[in-house]
Amino acid sequence: MKIILIALTVLATVFLWLACKQSKYAPGNFPDRQLRWGSGGGVVGKETTYTLLDNGQIFVRDMGGTLTETGKTKGKTAKALYEMIGTLGLEKLDFQHPGNTYDFIEVLNGDSVRRISWGEKNIPVDPKIKDLFNQLNGLLKK
Repeated sequence: MKIILIALTVLATVFLWLACKQSKYAPGNFPDRQLRWGSGGGVVGKETTYTLLDNGQIFVRDMGGTLTETGKTKGKTAKALYEMIGTLGLEKLDFQHPGNTYDFIEVLNGDSVRRISWGEKNIPVDPKIKDLFNQLNGLLKK
């Protein structure tokens, strides 16, 4: 009887662990909602793009277009950053003022893509958006 009880307990623990485990995404198999950010421009026109997924995975796209996983953050942190998108209204904001060099944030939701970019010295971006950009870049240093 003790063996059956122990076996059922182990089995239940395994099922709970599998049920609570978050998905792990691979390039080409991303969810519909994504948060991208990066910078580009200059003489070469190179653009670096990072993608944060809702489970905390972070990917980088190189010049050749190849996506590779570059880091991870906690799922709670990723969800908080995704909530900030709604708070700032980024999915409806139209702000296109890149300079020679520029920074950007993109929000992808299904087929919809909203990109805001800034870098023009005379037209600064909202400090709250710049703060979100800095928080996203902070994820890369961890």
